[in-house]
Amino acid sequence: MTRGILLTVFLAAAPTAALAFSNGPVPERTGAPVDGGINCSACHRGNAINDGIGRLTILVRDYRPGVKQRVRVVLEHPEAQRWGFQITARLAGNPAQQAGTFAVTDSNQVRCADGTAAPCNGQREFAEHFARSTYPGQRGRAVWDLEWTPPSPASGEVIFYAAGNAANNNAINTGDFIYTTSTTIAAQNCNLTTAPRISSIRHGASFLDGPYAMNTMITLGGTGFQRPGQSFTAEGQDLVDNRFPAEASCVAVEVAGRRAALTYLDAGQINAQIPTIGDLGPVPVRVIANPGLPNELRSDAVNITLVENAPAFFRLLPTPCIAGVFQDGAVTGDPSLLPFTKGAKAGDILSLYATGLGVTEPVYQAGEIPGGPVEVKMPIQLEWNGVVMDSRDILYVGLAPGNITGLYQINIRVPAVARANIHNQLRIRQGSRLSPENTTLYIAP
Repeated sequence: MTRGILLTVFLAAAPTAALAFSNGPVPERTGAPVDGGINCSACHRGNAINDGIGRLTILVRDYRPGVKQRVRVVLEHPEAQRWGFQITARLAGNPAQQAGTFAVTDSNQVRCADGTAAPCNGQREFAEHFARSTYPGQRGRAVWDLEWTPPSPASGEVIFYAAGNAANNNAINTGDFIYTTSTTIAAQNCNLTTAPRISSIRHGASFLDGPYAMNTMITLGGTGFQRPGQSFTAEGQDLVDNRFPAEASCVAVEVAGRRAALTYLDAGQINAQIPTIGDLGPVPVRVIANPGLPNELRSDAVNITLVENAPAFFRLLPTPCIAGVFQDGAVTGDPSLLPFTKGAKAGDILSLYATGLGVTEPVYQAGEIPGGPVEVKMPIQLEWNGVVMDSRDILYVGLAPGNITGLYQINIRVPAVARANIHNQLRIRQGSRLSPENTTLYIAP
C-alpha cells in the first residue's frame, strides 16, 4: 500500500507504475468482511499476514454523537522503511453502512467506494495515506492522526477496520509485511449520578494554594469526578485540532466561565490548564459532570486568585529535584534519591520545566501544542543559591515545543559558581513574583 505496488506482473517493466500506490491504495482494502475481506496482500506478497513480528493498532475513544474526534492509526515493525494504511468506519448493526465521516488532514486523504475523492455523500469512505505520509526511510513505526466526525444522532456501536503495509521500500511489491485489525466503540453514555465537589485547587508545579496565572497547570482534588476505579489520561487520539480536550470522560472544568484544557482525571483528581484569559483577581472554578446534557451536574464554585505570572518549577516528586533533562535526553537529579537520574556539572546545558510564566509572544491559547520555540513576554531572572545568575547562562525561556502550552522550558548553562556534591537551590523571579523554595539541582562531585 505504500510504495511501488505493481497491479500485475506485466507492469514490472513500467517504472512509472512503481509508485502508483504511494498515493494510496484503491478502496476496499481494509479487510472488512462485508467488502469481501480484501486487504493489502491483494497486491503485496511474500510474507504471512499478521505474522506476529509487527503490529497495527487503532486508538479511538467512545464517541459523542456529531462531535469531531481523533482516530490514531499506529503501524509498527522493526525492519520496515516505508508505511501505508487504509481505514473505514461502519455501523456495527449494518457493516455495509458508513459510520460518520473522515476529514482530509496532513496524514491522510479520503476516497469513496467508487474511487472518487471525498465528500462521499453517503458512500462508504476510506481514509488512507498519500505519498508524503508514507515516511520513506523512517524505521520502527508510523503514526497517522485522522479526524472523524461520528454519526448524529447516536447510531449504536461503530466498527473500524484497517489494514497496514510495513514496506521494505524496495520499489516492488514483494517482501512487505501486511497487517489487519479492527476495533469497536460505542456512543459515550454520560450518566454520572454524583454531583462533583471540589475540596482543593493546587498550583500544578508547586502544589501550593496559588496564586495562579493564565495558562498555568493546576490540580483539583475532590469527589465525584469519575466513578471509582475509572480514569482518563489525554493521549494522541484525544488531541483534536492540535489541542488538548476541554471535555473528557463526561467531565469538564470551567475557570471564570471558560472551559479548561484537561490532561488527566480520576474519581478524586483532575489535572487541567487555566484558560488564556486576561482576568486578574478572584475567579470561580467549577467541575461539571455530563456537560451540556439534560442530566448535567455542577459543583459549587471555588474561587482562585489570578495574577500576571506565578512561576514554579516542576519537581521529580517526592524529591526537591527540578524536572529537567540534559542535551542527550538523560534526566537530571540526585542518583542517591532517584537512581535513573544523574547529577549535573558546571558548563552542562540543561532544559528545566516550569509553569505559570504567563503570556508568550505570540500568544498561544491554553490546550494548544506549539511546534517550535515561543518565548515568554515577561523576562525572568534565575537565582542560584540566592544570587542572580548571569543572564548569558539563560539560553531560552518559553514554551516547550510539542507539549501543552502550560509547560514552559528554561534552558540554562550550569554556572561556574555551582557547588559540587550538594543540592543547589534554583528559583525563578519574574516581575514581583519569586517561585517557591525547595527546588534544587544536584551538582555531581
